[in-house]
Amino acid sequence: MTKTKVIFFGNEKLATGIQSPQPLIKNAVIAAGFEIEQIVTGPLSDLAPHQARLAVLAAYGRLIPQSVLDQFPLGIINIHPSLLPQYRGTTPIEQAMLDGVQKTGVSIMHLTAGMDEGPIYKQKTIHLEGTESKQALVEQLQQLGAELLREVLPDIATGNLKPRSQPHPDRATYTSKITKENGQLDWNKPADELEREIRAYAGWPKSYATIGTIPVIISGAKIAPVGPSSPGKLIVEKNRLFIGTAANWLEIIAIQPQGKKEMPIQAFLAGYRSQLPT
Repeated sequence: MTKTKVIFFGNEKLATGIQSPQPLIKNAVIAAGFEIEQIVTGPLSDLAPHQARLAVLAAYGRLIPQSVLDQFPLGIINIHPSLLPQYRGTTPIEQAMLDGVQKTGVSIMHLTAGMDEGPIYKQKTIHLEGTESKQALVEQLQQLGAELLREVLPDIATGNLKPRSQPHPDRATYTSKITKENGQLDWNKPADELEREIRAYAGWPKSYATIGTIPVIISGAKIAPVGPSSPGKLIVEKNRLFIGTAANWLEIIAIQPQGKKEMPIQAFLAGYRSQLPT
């Protein structure tokens, strides 16, 4: 029996700056009994004539025009790492982390020309603790998306599973493109917001600041409610470094001085303590 051919738009990188070591989504398509005919990662001009009646899309980063949607009688199936209509757009994982929400998930949807507006085949929720690294959350959502895709793709191809409209589309929220400037830490923000930024911007654009006169990337931090704080004020206490914010202190756990490798704060203080303001 001839396998149904599928075109795969996009890649496995569901968030900026995070690598995906295993092609879980691609493997899920194959495990569901389909054949990958072509993988499209670049402009649509790269889309050669194809025989596929169905396509799968993940993290493509471009809107698909109606003229391309019409090429697939069975549609284009999108794996979107949020609970639509929440967090439509290209950075749903980062935005969920920035907002400090208690849950997120994956939506398998039928792609339309609008930005993540299509009807949904299936969703699944995960609960967040608020301490997840971006890498760990991406891997969890990628695994979940691959499992859901493998489950629903055969029934989508046969027409046995029909999508339903997104609930409460009037409550849809949208994500924004992340830029290098987003990584600049602002000590006039509260510590909990800065801690979420450090986790959400890991990989890219990263979270950078100048401590004293030392340009650094801060890659690990936690909130330290140790008393009244003053934005930007430094406290060095034995082998610990605290930075004041608009509310609470931020304790720095891991740091990368410019031109150096990432290091624990103890190693940073051993080499740079004399350069820090007292």
